[in-house]
Amino acid sequence: MAQPVPAPTARPVVAFFGLVFALSGAFYLLGPLIGNLSRWTRADVPASALMFVCPATAAVVLMYRRRGRRGLGVWARGMVRRPRTTQLLWYLPALLLPPLVLGASYLVLRWTGAPLPDPAIAWSALLPLAAIYLVSALAEEIGWSGYATSPLQQRWGPLAAALVIGAVWAAWHIVPHLQTGRSASWIAGQCAFTVLFRVVLVWLYDNAGGGIAAPALCHASYNVAWSSFPHAGSHYHPSLTAVIMAVVVAGIIASWPASARASKPLRRPDRAAHPTPDHASRRPARGDVPVLPGREHRDTRSADRIGARPEDGGTPAR
Repeated sequence: MAQPVPAPTARPVVAFFGLVFALSGAFYLLGPLIGNLSRWTRADVPASALMFVCPATAAVVLMYRRRGRRGLGVWARGMVRRPRTTQLLWYLPALLLPPLVLGASYLVLRWTGAPLPDPAIAWSALLPLAAIYLVSALAEEIGWSGYATSPLQQRWGPLAAALVIGAVWAAWHIVPHLQTGRSASWIAGQCAFTVLFRVVLVWLYDNAGGGIAAPALCHASYNVAWSSFPHAGSHYHPSLTAVIMAVVVAGIIASWPASARASKPLRRPDRAAHPTPDHASRRPARGDVPVLPGREHRDTRSADRIGARPEDGGTPAR
């Protein structure tokens, strides 16, 4: 009799995290030599932010090494799966939530009497800015959402997966924050916001069909919002923004089932995230095809010998 499908291990994701940081080292070193990217982003963004290519690079390298060209193709197609009509509605909060949160922080600062300039958004620059940030967000989310989210969710549930990825994501940004001269309190507030924001991105990932489009859209929307409002990213207050985002995240957590809040593993692994080479040609389950008389014992043993790895959601070979 075939054994139950075990939850996948987090080991491939740990290797992914390590490779992302290793690849980013060159950008950390070159960042101060190149300067900043304000010519393209309008806001004070260090050149080390070009490390946005590292999550995608690490994910592709690891997937190709573990599964070859065929497995890489299956995984890539899974990230761009077409959402159902009802799932398309989730692209609306993906687009609008970040500017609403940033707008709320501006109103709170106004209400408290903080000296702020009037909003001066360069509307003509929004389209090229959105294109730049969408490319960078897609590259990041190929790794954070497309590679790391599913296996961690299968092991610990969406909330714990979001917190783990969010903590790594926040730590990954500390060096660029230091290179722009940010204070310790600013960095702490931004790290808190980053972890909370990852909860939102995992929530969108799950509800919009499991592809990277919705998280990438929300990620890009946030970058456009903070670097445009109220004036080229001036007076951005990460701690206040984190408090407002915490209210949003509290509502998201309350809407999740108890199993997700308790960090329990999901029952059905998502094989598109970590496919096996023979995923497309795997034989049907025993209950799906008739069994010839007298061959039940041999069929059972054959099913047990399927060579999928346990961490990928397959039946382990004996």
